[in-house]
Amino acid sequence: MNGPDLGFHARLKNASRAAILDALERCLEHNGLDELTYAQVAQEAKVSERTVYRHFPTKDALLEACWTHVQQTLGINLSTRSWKDFVATRPEAFTEMDRRERLLRAVMQSRQAHDARLRINSQRQAGIRRVVADAVGELPEPAFTELCALVHLLGSAPAWAALKDYWGIEGADAGHLVARAIATLAAAAKKRGSR
Repeated sequence: MNGPDLGFHARLKNASRAAILDALERCLEHNGLDELTYAQVAQEAKVSERTVYRHFPTKDALLEACWTHVQQTLGINLSTRSWKDFVATRPEAFTEMDRRERLLRAVMQSRQAHDARLRINSQRQAGIRRVVADAVGELPEPAFTELCALVHLLGSAPAWAALKDYWGIEGADAGHLVARAIATLAAAAKKRGSR
């Protein structure tokens, strides 16, 4: 007789974690972060509260995992493979932001979620720096960091919210606009850098 299927247990653990993160998103969309409890997430995920704590021992760990999960579903990991991918994925990412508007607004307005985003910011910055270097080559500092910061800002949820709220530009249209702006900035920086 064979021993225990360790792959099965790992798949079960991953499925449980994914169910918790999906449930967390639904809870945040409906109630916001201020009213969020472990009991609420557990009930929504159809798991025990103990299971939620086992995966995420603190609310900060839960929010950090949530933000990472949101970024993955917005294609952040795909967008930072290359400059071409970053620019090409903006319309789809902004359309997805429209679809998940309540969640993104809840996360953007929360201090705890802000702190969770800052804890994983170095990974995001590294991806942005990589794709900008792919586009423009070497630029002197501080010009390179400033360009990276602008690219990050323009491709982000706050830019999506500003375009939607103040200009009525939504979804793919906002993503295409941002992609053009980012490409224009990069082309100008590359031209200046080659002089």
